[in-house]
Amino acid sequence: MTAVPAYATSASAASASAASADATTAEATRGGTAPKTGDGARERIRRHLEELARVGAVGAQVRVTDENGTWTARAGKARADGGAPVPRGGLFRAGSTTKMFTAVALLQLVGEDKVSLDDSVDRYLPAGLVPGAGHITVRMLLQHTSGLHDLARDLPQGEDLVRTRFRHYDSTRLVREAAARTPDFPPGTDYGYSNTNYVVLGLIIERVTGRSYAEEVRDRIIEPLRLRHTSVPEDGTSLPGPHAHGYITLQGKGESDARQVDITELNPSMAGAAGEAVTSTHDMDAFLTALTSGKLLRPAEWKEMNRTVPTGDPDSRYGLGLKHRKSSCGRLAVGHTGGIPGFATLAFTTPDRSHRVVLSANLALSLIHI
Repeated sequence: MTAVPAYATSASAASASAASADATTAEATRGGTAPKTGDGARERIRRHLEELARVGAVGAQVRVTDENGTWTARAGKARADGGAPVPRGGLFRAGSTTKMFTAVALLQLVGEDKVSLDDSVDRYLPAGLVPGAGHITVRMLLQHTSGLHDLARDLPQGEDLVRTRFRHYDSTRLVREAAARTPDFPPGTDYGYSNTNYVVLGLIIERVTGRSYAEEVRDRIIEPLRLRHTSVPEDGTSLPGPHAHGYITLQGKGESDARQVDITELNPSMAGAAGEAVTSTHDMDAFLTALTSGKLLRPAEWKEMNRTVPTGDPDSRYGLGLKHRKSSCGRLAVGHTGGIPGFATLAFTTPDRSHRVVLSANLALSLIHI
């Protein structure tokens, strides 16, 4: 997992969690030489998973595909106050891995000549909604080079988050408020991860199609791929199936005042097109497989999706809703990371689909990465 804006009560534990998740990805995409079982690599991944559950999560689950087939593992618990394990194939909030779905829906519209990547945003949205929209292109939104202030910085934290977690967030209002803030840099001059970009893209999809981005994602991706455990819940607050519980930790005045709050149920409209999806490791793996095998995008749009810019991390670049990550063994993996209060997700595949990993952790800490 990458470093992200976070509601974090323990930076060291958060860093350890990220390192453990990164190690799992590296191990899964490394490629092995074991002739049959690959038990050594699998045992190392299980250890990384147990470490993740120990330092920053209540539990975690992973689905891995390598030269020895597909297998799953889990560690930790489904609930902080219970002994049951994380359910096999349990649902989780996908966070920013949702951006891949939003990007695919938008790129399909590009392939249908309904949207142009190099059109300015003011062609699609009402005047004044995004100041300077004439200088921001659709491609910049997808690639996080617009400079728009990240709305996630302004979301409620701590007790405020717990108190308002069932609140509905209007996407237009979120964009208007975030876009009114001073930009981080002039459009097209730098990279800066901003969830505002993808909420704007959701509004563009709605304007072009006359239907919500969620309806388009369902009809273009979820239904055709038969992702039976994936949904775009909009204002739906619960997880519609077996799942582990995610938490935030609220810190009081003293060290002994810290308490965990179950944040599993919330209104994900705070994330919208940037991070509200619910899914399973099986479905996310099926999505990555379909995406990289050409079932969702034509070659021209797939090529555009993989046009990347540097992110400041020498091992990572960003395309159009798609991260390129170089593992420690030098193997390229494409996919995305993500999180939302209570959950963190990681989903990557090698371009040839021979090595794939989808990981979900139900958090113990108060982290956010929409």
